[in-house]
Order: sequence, then structure tokens, then C-alpha cells
Amino acid sequence: MMPWGHLAVGYLVYTVGSRVWYRRTPSGVGTLVVAFGTQFPDLVDKPLNWWFGVYDGRAVGHSLVTVVPLCVVVALAARRYGRSELAGAFSVGALTHLLGDSYGSLLSGEFGRVGFLLWPFLPAPTYPADSLLYHLERWEGQFRYLSSLSPTDLLTSGFGFQLVLAAVLFGVWALDGFPGVGTLWRLATRRRTADRRSE
Repeated sequence: MMPWGHLAVGYLVYTVGSRVWYRRTPSGVGTLVVAFGTQFPDLVDKPLNWWFGVYDGRAVGHSLVTVVPLCVVVALAARRYGRSELAGAFSVGALTHLLGDSYGSLLSGEFGRVGFLLWPFLPAPTYPADSLLYHLERWEGQFRYLSSLSPTDLLTSGFGFQLVLAAVLFGVWALDGFPGVGTLWRLATRRRTADRRSE
């Protein structure tokens, strides 16, 4: 799944959970944390693969054996500081990422392709060597290809469907009042103010 697909699934699950659990739209900080959580497994595993040539892009950060205990540690720390919502946001983001990367293989019965979920007890599958540049070039090619698709073909292509998911995400995020934007703005302006005072 692409980064925007992971973000869309994580945020959509999180906003539904916020409405059911807290009876409100997501908080700004919670939105930023769920966004980080949706990218966390790749932020761990992709650099290991691209820069150090280990684990083929899905292992440590994509394993339930490491992610679930990490979510428990985050929950314990957040509870101590009275920020349990943030632990939930991180867990939703990280776990929906794993689901997004494995649901197709699980549904089709190709269990060997999701060995990364139980790494190191099962070996992670071997993918072709790649790099950040490889991914960017592939995405650019996919965007060019989409222009030739009919709306029906667009929805049935994995890449196109994830773009539709991203559009749905934007619409729901807008209905929620764009949580996270104000939080980022306050953080940025507070930092600039602090930098000016220190000069």
C-alpha cells in the first residue's frame, strides 16, 4: 500500500473511533500522531533496506512481534501522562498499516507473503532490491498510466483505488475541520518566536 493509502485507512478508522469512543472529531495532536503511526513501519524498515540493505523493506517495523509490544509501551507511557488518546492514535496508525500491507495476501491465502507479520519467528519475504528513487519513479509511472484509465478501471487498479481513498480522506478530514493544521501552525509559530527570543 502507498503512503497515502496507509494515511487514508488509518485516519478513517481513527475518526470513526474518535466519534464512537470520545463522541467528538479527532483532536489536532491525535491526528498528527495517527498520521505518524500510519507511516511508522515504513519509516523503520525502508531506510534499513534502502541504506543498509537489510530486511527487504518489511520486517522489524512490520512485525506484530515488535509493533504490538511497542503499542503497549506507548500506551503505558501515555497513560502515565494522561494522554491515552495519543496511544490509541499511534496504535491505530501502526496496526492499520500492517493490515493494509497484508490484507490482500491474507484474503487470497498467500500466507507466505505475510511472513513479515511474525518476524523473526518467520522469515520476511524477499522483495527485489529497491530504493527511494525506484519508488518515486514507479509512482510517477503509475500517475501517467492512470490518465489512460476509465473510471471503472481506475477503481479496480490498486494504485487508483488508493488515490480515491486519499480523496475520501481529504473530504472526511475537511468535514472534521482539518484537525492537525492548527496544531502544526501553533508549533511552527511557537518555535519561530522562541528562535527570535534566543537571538
